Amino acid sequence: MAPARNRAAAPRTRRDAATTVPREFVHRPTPEDILITSWRRLDETHFSLTAQWPHNHGYFTPSHGRHHLILTGETIRQAGLLISHTELGVPVGHHFVLGDLAYTTHPEHLAVGDGPTELTIDVTCSKMRMRAGAMAGGHFDMTIRKENGIVATGHSGVTVTSPAVYRRIRGAQLTARHVQGPLPEPVPHGLTGSTKSEDVLIAPTDRPGRWLLRVAPGHAAVVNPANDHVPGMVLLDAAQQAARALTSPATFVPYAFGTEFRRYAERDVPCVIEAHLVPSAMPSTTTVRVTGFQDGEPVFVSTLTALDERH
Repeated sequence: MAPARNRAAAPRTRRDAATTVPREFVHRPTPEDILITSWRRLDETHFSLTAQWPHNHGYFTPSHGRHHLILTGETIRQAGLLISHTELGVPVGHHFVLGDLAYTTHPEHLAVGDGPTELTIDVTCSKMRMRAGAMAGGHFDMTIRKENGIVATGHSGVTVTSPAVYRRIRGAQLTARHVQGPLPEPVPHGLTGSTKSEDVLIAPTDRPGRWLLRVAPGHAAVVNPANDHVPGMVLLDAAQQAARALTSPATFVPYAFGTEFRRYAERDVPCVIEAHLVPSAMPSTTTVRVTGFQDGEPVFVSTLTALDERH
């Protein structure tokens, strides 16, 4: 059965700064965080999108003259959400469970210019599971390009649940009153690649290579008020901050980033972030594995690889 398209979501293109993709289609509460600018269907499993990466975003600030590493992951996430809602029949209000997210960037095409970077995204859908004309789960492969070459390739795997099923899965967590304790002091922002202390997502512990997740309440760039758990993109950013802190004072700028999500990260349970060096599959590279734990159980596992400084 073909998916039921969202009739309110006819293909559109952003024509000026005031016109944008509806925020409910990419699950971003603020317009300046919306990266996708247009989309169109090519056939039943292929889509073409355009996106725009800001050169002066308040949170996704460039590093060493290149676009922020997390922009690639956020672009893949937003593209999958948009296609799911507009072309694959998923109603707004349904919940997405991210199983994995992985991408490899081409650093030579990540340079930041004087203005936004215009991109195109080729998307292929596979392993699609449909239920009542709507996607219940699937796999998105993406190639992100700009005029002079491929910027990144990557994929994500998602499962979709209705509000009723999500309520059963999350149970008391949906109605629990989350009490934010004192926010621990961050590690120095220079260790994480952040430009200011309030953007640091890890706090020191008494053990090397181990930190506590810290998320400032109300931080619009990383916290969606609608979430009853810590968003996956926050965990990705915490992972890359931990990898940079582990390898300091060396300059660690990852070009490849893969994450497997094991369970929800609860907002009111301490999340321990551990990072350690692992053997690299490629010569002249450094690889760090970062794991987040709550109550001793893994929440996510990330693997980040960077070129060695001499390269």
